[in-house]
Amino acid sequence: MGRKPLVHASLVRMVGNHDDIIKVTQQRSKLHNQTGEINMFKQLALAGALGFSLLSPTAPVAADEVVIKAVSGWRAGSNIAKRYEKFIKDLNAKGEGLVNVKYIGGAPAIGSPVQLVKKVQAGVYDMVYVTGGWYTNVLPSAESFKLSEVDVSVLRTNGGFEYIQALHAEKGLYYLGRVYDTSPYYLYLNKPIKGADLTGLKIRVSPAYKEFFSALGASTQAAPVPEVYTLMERGVVDGFGWVAQGLFDFSWDQVVKYRVDPGFFTGNAHIIVNQKLWDGMTPEQQSFMTKMILEMEAENYTVADQDNVEMARMEKAGIKTIKLSPEQAKIWNDTARRVGWETAYKVNPDVAAKLEKYITKH
Repeated sequence: MGRKPLVHASLVRMVGNHDDIIKVTQQRSKLHNQTGEINMFKQLALAGALGFSLLSPTAPVAADEVVIKAVSGWRAGSNIAKRYEKFIKDLNAKGEGLVNVKYIGGAPAIGSPVQLVKKVQAGVYDMVYVTGGWYTNVLPSAESFKLSEVDVSVLRTNGGFEYIQALHAEKGLYYLGRVYDTSPYYLYLNKPIKGADLTGLKIRVSPAYKEFFSALGASTQAAPVPEVYTLMERGVVDGFGWVAQGLFDFSWDQVVKYRVDPGFFTGNAHIIVNQKLWDGMTPEQQSFMTKMILEMEAENYTVADQDNVEMARMEKAGIKTIKLSPEQAKIWNDTARRVGWETAYKVNPDVAAKLEKYITKH
């Protein structure tokens, strides 16, 4: 990746404005895609977030420490939960005297993941790490986040982030950030396929991709995540959808023989806070939380890095990759996009139209 470039003091002064911070960060993100200069992207986000903190409204010298009860939609200690758990540790280490985050744990030990945002909304918990498809019972259009084609740095400059925050605010929630970014779902199978036609296959689904697999001809069956292993082992289903990370956490490598490439949709994970708790924080505490989430978002590229590690591990475990031909891959991708947006417009046409403007490439 090369040497870490230094952030010059003049650059720190230049990014004193929050919008400028993200613009510069986004520019460096694009540069990373071309040259691999990851560390500059990270340092700019850190420097800019600090500038944003300094420019926030006057805060008291010392604030009463706010206690935050945090939960995860994924099992504590699992691959996907690790970044969130590190975020919590960093909050406590760097925010001593400002915040005290108490990690309650993750689903399913604390209950169903689809109930966690409702509990944050009600004030039972204060902060949650969850994917969009798990809180459509609170914000139906959250399902549409899987259709994002741009990373969160783009949303922070094109108005999309503020719009998503407004959608959450209407539900008594504060949208802090998106930290699992631009990493697709995949279809995992116990039998091979030759193309995009899934006729005759039984696929375990979540609401995120039920319509997609149905459109390709598969029979679908909804089931909680902990039941996937047994369903595959007993032959009740032939496959399921999931991101690249987490296969080994659930021992699914023992019942999976194939991974289909390309992926589909975008795996997404968000950190959401109870609005009343957020509003009750001092400007100093809010600025600290904002700085920390920008720091975490600046490292979203590591999700793709970890994906590659996991897929290499799958290959070593004997899981074969079925790479669809260009023609079949186009059917696969076009169907995902078409069905995804058709569903989004059925849920809420006004919200879908605005989200499509913000989260797709033009």
